[in-house]
Amino acid sequence: MKKSIFTLLLALPLGLMAQPPHQIGEKMTPEQHAVLKAKAMRLHLDLTTAQEEQIKELLQNQIQAIKAHREKAKTEKLSGYNKKLHHLEQQLSLQEKMKSVLTKEQFDKWKSHQERKKYMAFDHRGRKKGRILL
Repeated sequence: MKKSIFTLLLALPLGLMAQPPHQIGEKMTPEQHAVLKAKAMRLHLDLTTAQEEQIKELLQNQIQAIKAHREKAKTEKLSGYNKKLHHLEQQLSLQEKMKSVLTKEQFDKWKSHQERKKYMAFDHRGRKKGRILL
């Protein structure tokens, strides 16, 4: 009896580790991501429906371009320089397109929000590695 309980206690952790990883949420399509981001921007920036539609298209195109570039980077094993260069070009392109869609006040608010997000992501990465950023 003791041997069977002991064997069970040893086998239980192995059985739990063999389980497939838990999928958090469902995978969303680029269109779904774009719709959610456009809706959030509509709330944050007080956009019109026409502006929301234009931004949704911009975001959807950007998300698809990023996906395509990631696949290209995996197959061609692009250098870190090329990846960073593409990322910055995408950001500049999005910024120019946003400037044409948004009003001056909306663009300023969007730009400050983007800078805040960048800072928060940097701050989060620093804490995760155990460093304190001041």
